[in-house]
Amino acid sequence: MGEGKGVRANPPWGDFGGLSDNRFAIIHMKKKNPNIALIGCGRIGFLLENDPLRYKPCTHYGGAAACGLAVTCACDINPERLARFGALVGIERERLFGDYRDLLRNARPEMAIIATWTESHSRIAIEAARRGAQVIVLEKPMASTLSQCRAIINECRKSGASVIISHERRYDNRYRRLKNIIERGAIGEIKTVHASMLTGGNTGLSDPADGGGPLLHDGTHIVDMIRFLFGEIISVEGEFQRAGRSRGFEDRACAWLKTAGNIDIFLEAGGNRKYFVFELEISGTAGKIVIGNGYEELYTNRKSRFYTGFRDIVKTPFPSWKKNNCFQELYREARRALGGTLLPVSSADDGYRALEVIHAVYLSSHLGGKRISLPLGGERVNLKKIFNIK
Repeated sequence: MGEGKGVRANPPWGDFGGLSDNRFAIIHMKKKNPNIALIGCGRIGFLLENDPLRYKPCTHYGGAAACGLAVTCACDINPERLARFGALVGIERERLFGDYRDLLRNARPEMAIIATWTESHSRIAIEAARRGAQVIVLEKPMASTLSQCRAIINECRKSGASVIISHERRYDNRYRRLKNIIERGAIGEIKTVHASMLTGGNTGLSDPADGGGPLLHDGTHIVDMIRFLFGEIISVEGEFQRAGRSRGFEDRACAWLKTAGNIDIFLEAGGNRKYFVFELEISGTAGKIVIGNGYEELYTNRKSRFYTGFRDIVKTPFPSWKKNNCFQELYREARRALGGTLLPVSSADDGYRALEVIHAVYLSSHLGGKRISLPLGGERVNLKKIFNIK
């Protein structure tokens, strides 16, 4: 989920009213543009720009347009949605495709933006690399399985394509400032972290195309942020729970993660909450930080006002940062990648490692809470078997 002041419970999938001024389409008239494909014109691809509460841009199309990268061809399996998207942003009908293979074969985009169901990510990304895409922006989670992730990485390494995974908080100056605060020791040595990505339970049909339960579908963001801030995770002990059923994706997942730097992290995702929370509570030897969607708090220690010989923690002004838009920053990097090879801030390896941690949580739960060491190597985690789904 994107960062912002709030999230509408039911985004308007079919209503483009908030974009009727055609403000994004103006970019098509400004200058010559690379050939850029948007594959998947749904929620995160485009439709969330219609959410009045989100900080804009908040979609792949919006981020690209804000950086002067005009989408020149598009694909969606919903013909009505595709036609409306094309008409709104000014793409000719012959540049609109119902099948990604037709788009990649005929349009040969230099940049492929893949914002489709998780289950389809690997085959589209691999085909895009084979058809000559120089840059592939891939929505999270990277793929359904670790073997699919490895196949994407191998094909893109072979073709020379750069892959950027849409863990967009890595591009947010607020989290970059947080990383700087931690690294300069403002709260001492980090000891423990409580990481929460709280939502309602699983509402999907437990089809692998759905992308998984709350830990995989949205928790991938918080797992990636844990790695970004605290380094590699070396072991996982986890469990998942389902409410009133014995099959299908989880409603709640919990895990104890251990980093290479010996930081203990308690992770919770889902949980049948009536609200949405993305939060990190970071405890160090000299203070703590709490950061989430729309808030950040720094606490440092001082002589106790209540107990002789003790010290309290008190709220301290959080260091300032220059506000930016993470989707726009992501596409600034994508634009630079068109000009040559670079190591993205959110790379394919990062996407793989986030998925590896999540799969390890599921595997640990399936094995009765057994500690799982990372990396998993070539071990296969069979989510269909774990979740008892077809």
